[in-house]
Amino acid sequence: MKRRPTFERIFSIAVRAAAVAVAAGLVVFLVVKALAPEGELTVTTDLVSPAPYLSAAKPPERLVVTADGSAFAGDEPVYFDLTPPSGFDAVTETVRYRDPSGALLEMGALASSIDEQFDLRPADNRLLDALPWNRVASGRLTLLERNHSFTSVDEFLSRPPEPSKMAVYRAKVAAPFRLAGYEPGPAREVELSLRGRHRLYAYVKDEPLNITFIVQDMNRQAGADPVIVTVYKEGSDEPYARTVLNDDGNTADDQRSSGLRTVPISVTDPPEGVYQIEFTASSDIFIRRIRTTQRKLVFADRLNIGDHVGYSDIVRPLTVYTDGLRLSARTSHPESLQTVTAGTAQLALVEPQVRYSARLSAGRDLAAVTVPKLDVLLETDGLFALSPGEYFDPLPLPITWYTTAADLDAKGIDYILTGYETPSVENGVSSAQATFDLDKLARTADGAYRFLAVAPGVSETQGDLRLLSVSFTLTRKPLGWADIWPRLTRTFAGFGPAGQLILPDGRSYEESPE
Repeated sequence: MKRRPTFERIFSIAVRAAAVAVAAGLVVFLVVKALAPEGELTVTTDLVSPAPYLSAAKPPERLVVTADGSAFAGDEPVYFDLTPPSGFDAVTETVRYRDPSGALLEMGALASSIDEQFDLRPADNRLLDALPWNRVASGRLTLLERNHSFTSVDEFLSRPPEPSKMAVYRAKVAAPFRLAGYEPGPAREVELSLRGRHRLYAYVKDEPLNITFIVQDMNRQAGADPVIVTVYKEGSDEPYARTVLNDDGNTADDQRSSGLRTVPISVTDPPEGVYQIEFTASSDIFIRRIRTTQRKLVFADRLNIGDHVGYSDIVRPLTVYTDGLRLSARTSHPESLQTVTAGTAQLALVEPQVRYSARLSAGRDLAAVTVPKLDVLLETDGLFALSPGEYFDPLPLPITWYTTAADLDAKGIDYILTGYETPSVENGVSSAQATFDLDKLARTADGAYRFLAVAPGVSETQGDLRLLSVSFTLTRKPLGWADIWPRLTRTFAGFGPAGQLILPDGRSYEESPE
């Protein structure tokens, strides 16, 4: 005899069927969301609640979560790792914030996986907003003029003034530079200890460009440590020459340093002018000597002065020279705490991993910087030279968070080229955004794109910048029926880490946010 289903049984079947339907609907929803058939997917975090495809802000101690937004706890960046569910072409980072104090704010994306350089974009700069200069805009670029001289940005770029009259903020300009009375010199060798990536500029006339780096792999961190040296003709993003030195074969973190190896790069008959040399390497790589025939050779932005472990027991003080408006110094190790002298200023390094800064002259004189114990990262807005005779300055003045209108006057700046656009403001909330091509970005070992927001100088100026939200809008062309299966295949196959990318411009904060 057939038993009739009871009410409880019917109810149980209905509940299970509903659960299956809900689960199936959720799967379909997630698949459709991952496919983003309209060609756009936006992910937003309020820095408190979890968001799909997006990590929490890290390191978390850099944000103080308050009722009206997350305040920056210091000058260092906060990072966000974005792992899209499928492939996209571009991403727009949008930051909403309150900034009654007028702090400088920048956004960026990881652009080099070898040395952790970020492609930084301007978000908020009150100095540029306040300057009563004439403005000419074209696309993403804006030209600020002390006195109106150019009718368009294109006219300015086609016949730019000499670099000493210009400043730049997150923009590039190929300004012609000629060094009067320059004559080639003999080959020379400089003994030093520099750690990781560096950017150099050399002047060349009637001679080959010839530089050899003698390097050592210290193997303090796990992973391969290739060295890539690239030469760019100033103003061009296309490599003029490139050489690669593969890892020494030891990818362990056993601190067994390699022998000294050479990385030469040369150009036989280069046209006269300024050449940018990118030494791209991890912090495991130390430059121990430089051989060159170039008489004029300077380092831009930073000198990461390494220790002598594995190379020499003798520690000699090092003196270098800078034209920057400001100098910052820090060391990673307690045994290297010391007092750095910069011109008439002294920077007492009393804690490891803390930046100490001093204001230098706003004029054109070089300041001597003496480091007694080495093992110090020096940073400036200008150039470093290993000797006064090697110094030359072919570059426009870079605008920083501490640049003032008085500095522009003292330096004789008449023009500023920038990619900055004033952020929109509504009810006291500012909104700034920047767009990046994903195929020009690097990825972490986990396959994520890494972004940052940073307010340099916010603690020193006692600013009160508060992040309210960070959004990422991923875009690609809309999905047609023929694209569904290939896109599904790519989605479920995942997206692995990108290759090693090199960016001829950018800045590194010399850390991992983990």
